[in-house]
Amino acid sequence: MKDYKRIKDPIYGYIQIPVRYMTDIVDTAPFQRLRRIIQTSYSPLYSSAVHNRFVHSMGVYYLGELAADQLTREATVKIDNTINFSMYGEVFKLACLLHDVGHAPFSHTGESFYLGEDHDYTKLHEKLIEVIGSTEFERDIPQDKSLAAAPHEIMSAIIGVLKYRTFFDTVEKKELFVRCITGYKYSVRTTENSIKNCFISMLNSKVIDVDKLDYLIRDAYITGFDTVNIDFERLLSSLTLSKNNGMYEIAYNKNAISVIENVVYAHDAEKKWIQTHPVVLYEAYILQHVFSHLSENMDNEGKKLFSLESLSVEGQQFNDNISIALLCDDDIIFLMKNVYPNEISKEFFERRERRHPVWKSEAEYKAFVLNLARGGELLQEFETAMSVTAKYLIKSTDSWVIDDALIDKLEKEKVVLEGMDIDPETKEVQLGNKIKILKVMHSLQSYAKEKGIECNFVILMASQFNSGFGKSDFSATKVVFQTKDEDKVAKVGDIVSSLQAKEKERDNFFYLFYKRKEDMSIDDIEIDNQEICKRLFKEVVFED
Repeated sequence: MKDYKRIKDPIYGYIQIPVRYMTDIVDTAPFQRLRRIIQTSYSPLYSSAVHNRFVHSMGVYYLGELAADQLTREATVKIDNTINFSMYGEVFKLACLLHDVGHAPFSHTGESFYLGEDHDYTKLHEKLIEVIGSTEFERDIPQDKSLAAAPHEIMSAIIGVLKYRTFFDTVEKKELFVRCITGYKYSVRTTENSIKNCFISMLNSKVIDVDKLDYLIRDAYITGFDTVNIDFERLLSSLTLSKNNGMYEIAYNKNAISVIENVVYAHDAEKKWIQTHPVVLYEAYILQHVFSHLSENMDNEGKKLFSLESLSVEGQQFNDNISIALLCDDDIIFLMKNVYPNEISKEFFERRERRHPVWKSEAEYKAFVLNLARGGELLQEFETAMSVTAKYLIKSTDSWVIDDALIDKLEKEKVVLEGMDIDPETKEVQLGNKIKILKVMHSLQSYAKEKGIECNFVILMASQFNSGFGKSDFSATKVVFQTKDEDKVAKVGDIVSSLQAKEKERDNFFYLFYKRKEDMSIDDIEIDNQEICKRLFKEVVFED
């Protein structure tokens, strides 16, 4: 009888999964739930992008097995020690298989709701510490939120240990498993910990790991988006270990340099042209408001829709006799369609109701705005006004929509603020921001009136593109050149200087969306992007 089962994958061919993993992990309800969690938010842009977290997890396991086997071979040859390298590899492979088992519905759009309104990681981290039982791990949890793992990674680590505890019979295995998924490396400097950190970085890295490799390859394959080829077999077979100040680090043999570059090229292309595309961002905008609406209606008495309890097989009971178990995309669809529908959920199903972007890429925005501002203080003043407006919409409105009613409300707020007896400096700042916001809104309002369209605009902020070639983690990637006497180790940044990217000059960037008239034909052009940019810039920057 075979000790593994084979699953046919369109990219890698047959993936071999141990029978025990299939029976006790893959075939269980928490893992099967991933069939109902879409992998990306790209489907509004690429109709075929409906692949799920289940197939992605299988792909990451396949690549993780290649990486683990290679690292184990390298460690066994280079390190004369009694370290159980094979145990590290097995725990790593389990982490690859289970790294998304706690993922929220609809890709990354819903995972922030695990944290609650205050975006506090404390409860998730406390639960993580509890299931591991390691004081060393607690010490290595970052205090800075910006360095914390993604909420779905923490949730996946918790579920992995709780649900599949038979695979982790020691604290050491639990801790390594959790660290592989969250990326929380060991800070105590020992040979063993440095090897463990190498495994961790192969699942959770800012440059290259098996998670990124699979989604870059799979997303391109499923969407049909043309990108560079990533020779993953060449890359992972070139994995090696480099010794630095007595500790070991991940490195690649010289034959992988071209593949390392291709990984960054592919990531840049997906980030620049798909992840930040206005249609994709607008889909996320809709879903975020749907999730907020559902949470407002369902969260009560300590129960949360987005929670460990909702992800469990047992589930939990909410008001109106609603039971949620193994929370997935299907539950969200049912709830927003049949139980708590509203105007924003209507947009999800009725594409004709959606707002449309005035410009469709960062390049198009720059072509108009940078030409008007020509850099410097004027550009900063304009983009600051847009940023302040976007933040006001998020903080002070339910749907982030600029309309006549909101403008009237803001004008009244300005009058009230002018009459308030508060600290003069605070008052000046708050009043200045309201004036900036009103300039933006009045400009859009007058433009809509002239064009005969509804004053109904949404501003979505986005980060400007910054190439991975400019990141320090890429530059620090180690490459090994074999010589007659000893290996020569070099940093990628020192040997591929022609690919260095300059630091981005600004970070502010936004998309502006508007409502088309119902009777508008597809060929009608109601919004002139150049004209609206000129008007916004002129009235925000120059007019008092």
